[in-house]
Amino acid sequence: MIFLVLSSFFYALNNLLWKRLLSKFDLWLIIALRCLLTIFIGIVIIFLFYPTIFLSLNYSVIINIFVASVFGALGLISMLLALKEGSLTQLGVFNLLIVFLVSSYLFFFENIFLKNYTLASICIIFGFSCYIFQIRKIERAKKKFSFRNFILFTMMSFFFAASSLMHWYSLKQEIPAILSVTFQEIVVFVVVLITFKFQSSLSFHQVYPQIQKIFKPVLFMAIVIFSAIWCGFLGLQYTNPLISSLISLITPVLTIVFGVLFYKDQWNSITIVSLFLISMGVYLINLEYIP
Repeated sequence: MIFLVLSSFFYALNNLLWKRLLSKFDLWLIIALRCLLTIFIGIVIIFLFYPTIFLSLNYSVIINIFVASVFGALGLISMLLALKEGSLTQLGVFNLLIVFLVSSYLFFFENIFLKNYTLASICIIFGFSCYIFQIRKIERAKKKFSFRNFILFTMMSFFFAASSLMHWYSLKQEIPAILSVTFQEIVVFVVVLITFKFQSSLSFHQVYPQIQKIFKPVLFMAIVIFSAIWCGFLGLQYTNPLISSLISLITPVLTIVFGVLFYKDQWNSITIVSLFLISMGVYLINLEYIP
């Protein structure tokens, strides 16, 4: 269980590191360098621990991994575009929404029975509506409300949910998730290279000094995200999926806490009630979800 707790902590820490770097450096350069380092670590792990994995891939599996990676890449880019101006609290709440979207798909299309789904859905929808209303009220008073960020976070939730489901189908065929994660990073890297050329405000001679400044923190971030993935794998070997899914709720909660501690995200009684309802709804879904 300790490995799963560590995994959740590392994922939340990764969100905090993204927020810190995005507020200081060029968005596309950070993504490109992080992806490049993550790809390198992923390739090393694949060849050390899964040297024969490519022999077991067929055309349908490759297509599934590619499509899942595209969705994951779109989700990551949407998240970072929103997080650059948005808050960690918003990210944490929309991470909870991803769990709801995935569970809803399993309930309606995979015939996985969730006894508390109706009650959980009411809690999540009502809590989420209250949260959006309250955040709009707070941020409009501060003249900072951005409808664009909510659209991007919503897109992130749907893209990540679709990616998670497709990776789930790959895992059912005993394809290591590390392969999907590495391939997803390759897709993101290619997209960012193209985007960087047209969107970045940096000229070529400014790139190298920027890389020197961000290399160490981005390398640390790459290590953190793979530590999260690796601890998650180790945790699944010693526990069951039910406990794993419940512990994974630590990630959005910690992300919200980090936002309050490090970025002074504002809370009030309505915000707390909203987060409680959303968390309770997600908890009820996971409580009844036994694959």
